[in-house]
Amino acid sequence: MTKSENLWNHLISTLWFVPMFIVLAGVILGFAFVGIDYFIDEKLGYYPQMFGIEPSGAKDLLAVIASSTITIAVTTFSITIVALTLASTQFSPRILRNFMRDTGNQIVLGVLVGIFGYCIIVLRTIRESGAGNDYGYVPAVSVMFGIILGFAAIAALIYFIHHVAISIQATTIISLIADETLTEIKKNFPVRDYEDDIDEQASKLLASDEFLEINANGTGYLQNADAHEIVNLAVKYDLLIKLKRKIGQFTIEEMPILQVFSYNKEIKPNFEMIEEISSNYEIDNYRTVEGDVAFGLRQIVDIALKALSPAVNDTTTGVICVNYLTAILYELAKRPSCPNFFHKDGKVRFVMEQQGFEDYFDLGFNQIRQNAGGNVTIILVQMNSLRILCTINSSLSFEPERLKRHLLLETQARLLFKLAEDTVNIDEDLKTISRYYQNIQESLNRKK
Repeated sequence: MTKSENLWNHLISTLWFVPMFIVLAGVILGFAFVGIDYFIDEKLGYYPQMFGIEPSGAKDLLAVIASSTITIAVTTFSITIVALTLASTQFSPRILRNFMRDTGNQIVLGVLVGIFGYCIIVLRTIRESGAGNDYGYVPAVSVMFGIILGFAAIAALIYFIHHVAISIQATTIISLIADETLTEIKKNFPVRDYEDDIDEQASKLLASDEFLEINANGTGYLQNADAHEIVNLAVKYDLLIKLKRKIGQFTIEEMPILQVFSYNKEIKPNFEMIEEISSNYEIDNYRTVEGDVAFGLRQIVDIALKALSPAVNDTTTGVICVNYLTAILYELAKRPSCPNFFHKDGKVRFVMEQQGFEDYFDLGFNQIRQNAGGNVTIILVQMNSLRILCTINSSLSFEPERLKRHLLLETQARLLFKLAEDTVNIDEDLKTISRYYQNIQESLNRKK
């Protein structure tokens, strides 16, 4: 992901960026409609009584609309804060960013404050009748459009209440996280098999101790590394660059984050070169799904763990989480893992260790299994998920990775069955779990 793409994701995840532009649009509309009124006045001529609106009445009307919309805006903001607090305590604090970047919330806040801005611009143009101005002045078209915007504010409030009522439901939250994660997988993960290899020259270079270490420029999570730009810089200076942290991992300021190797011993990395390379990764105090699919899985797993805790004991939400985790892992299972080595001009230019299927699989299964002792429903749902993943894994044509994933699935199924034997005390339930386990074994044995 490029720096500009990462910056855009940051901006649209705030509660001020989209509303700011809508408010600006409201102000521009105010000036535009006032201009239309002046044009009509100059070309055609009309009186304050047009549409039955007097200057004092027009002022009162716009003032009521302006005060009402800003009051509604404060109310919607308060509701948003309450929804954020509720979602944070009931599900996971890591999902707050999803609420903040919700387009519906941002547009409603922007529309309400934008209507306020429009009314303020139009109000300043209304003149009462008096000395030297027998009739006063009312921008009638602008006022009528303000009335329309007043009804739009009512519609926005009704929509917002409906939207919040839906958005705080567990199924909606989990499905939105899953959709965002699936979109990221389809965007960035390869669809064809490949050999993620490294040549002998690069291998010797990486094994040597002749490299320059670049320290992290901040403390936090590695959000993004622009692989394309780093590769171009490596070609420009004839380098091999290695990123020592995975996207989404925590790093500490002044700890080594990059290693720079030179193919040409005559080229020595200098300060400008280091600054240029360092500008292509970003560290922040939170993780994002963009470029970090594991964070999408992490959010859903956190919701599942909260649901399975003794204090909540919400098995249904846990089942929903496992189902959506299965959908994400299913999409990952159809694809080979992302490459660790980036080549250009016949050389390895950039080494970035990336999360593999085993990392995502362990994240999506282990903690939920560890907290599912005695919960027959969760054990059965996880076993069903394993059976689905076994089926899709058998179609992966890249043999080494398929066999590696086969072992993961086999191990997880065995651990689930052992958990059931240790924690489930009812024989009939054990028989059902045993039947599911046998189905998994049959799926695994079809193609090893």
